[in-house]
Amino acid sequence: MILSGKGGVGKSVVGSAIASAAAERGRKTLYVEIDTPVDAARCLGGGAIGSHEAEIAPNLFAVNLDPMEVMDEYVRHVVKIDLLARRILESPVYRRFFVTAPGLKELMVLGKIMTLEGARDGWSKRPRYDLLVVDAPATGHGLAYLRVPVAAEAAAPLGPIGANSRRILELLRDRERTALVIVAIPEEMAVVEAAWLNRLAADEVGIAPRLLVLNAVHERRLDPAQEAEVLRLSAKRSAGRLPSGASLEEALEAARRQIRRRKLSRFYETRLRRSSSLSMVTLPYLHDDPIGPAALRELAARLGSG
Repeated sequence: MILSGKGGVGKSVVGSAIASAAAERGRKTLYVEIDTPVDAARCLGGGAIGSHEAEIAPNLFAVNLDPMEVMDEYVRHVVKIDLLARRILESPVYRRFFVTAPGLKELMVLGKIMTLEGARDGWSKRPRYDLLVVDAPATGHGLAYLRVPVAAEAAAPLGPIGANSRRILELLRDRERTALVIVAIPEEMAVVEAAWLNRLAADEVGIAPRLLVLNAVHERRLDPAQEAEVLRLSAKRSAGRLPSGASLEEALEAARRQIRRRKLSRFYETRLRRSSSLSMVTLPYLHDDPIGPAALRELAARLGSG
């Protein structure tokens, strides 16, 4: 399951909730981040996540893929002689090549994800994981990741690069094995980018997104009669104190702000539903900062019921 969307829409939180929900249902799950400086451990409640798979909760594993380390691992795998591999890895030419070669980082990371998806355990040959949840980069860079194997296969149809690119594309386009999930929030640019990603992923990469998650939705907290009363009292510029001692003016302003945000959330939810045939799950705006395990359980329950 690959998650992408505009930066700041909460992909990591949504991905962590999906991974937690799957793990709690008994599915052995690997949460994959890509070169993330602040990893999902802050949400999942585990320690720092490194470049090797580590179990952070029952049935829940996590890894933070560093493209340079992935490339180094690939070199060691291809060059079987340790002395030669070390010489290559220590060469400044190799380092410069990795930094400057277009699309190489993305291709290596996708290849590593493909390897993890196909990993099998010992003699049983059972899949090592039931589910991989991949927190892909934000929309523009995330789409670039998905485009790389298309470009690489076209540029080098023969040899190992072309063969690996075709294998990656087969995995990405296989609806039985891969699902692209678009994450958005009820804001203009996030909604625009969600529609853009939905169209271009299918048109340019051949991957039809499967689900849209609208995160951070301000839901109704007052019933219609209460909202009408808030607006009536505000129009009268009512003043005073509530039984709790809070200022009535400040309470009315907070209520009006929540009403505006609820209506805006509803507007963008309706707009997304009309512009796309994708199934949609909405997640509530949470005031927890930082998001912790309890909040993740709430989001996971919503995802499960949706």
